[in-house]
Amino acid sequence: MTDHSEARPVSDAIQSYAKRAMAVQSEFSEKLVEANRHWFEQMQIEANEAWELFRRFNSTASVAEKITALQDWAKGVTARGANDATYAIETARSLGTIELNLFARKTGSVDEATQKAA
Repeated sequence: MTDHSEARPVSDAIQSYAKRAMAVQSEFSEKLVEANRHWFEQMQIEANEAWELFRRFNSTASVAEKITALQDWAKGVTARGANDATYAIETARSLGTIELNLFARKTGSVDEATQKAA
């Protein structure tokens, strides 16, 4: 007969890794959904701002007011662009940290170090 006591630790290790992989995949997916929602919201904001610029630009005959409208729009685009860049970097870092959790050994010191790095 085969000694099943030797196979048990291997089976437990595979099962543990599979559970951890599913948890990491779930967390990764949640973060991707969150990022997707954020970018859809940003697209809506940009579309609304473009329509507002179009309305302001075409509702006035004054060149000074048109220039002011363009300057206000450019300031908003610059600020939103900087915020978007920050969000993209933070999201990439978070996704990388989540992915690293899959390969980290399941010890307290490694988990704490991973969390501190994030």
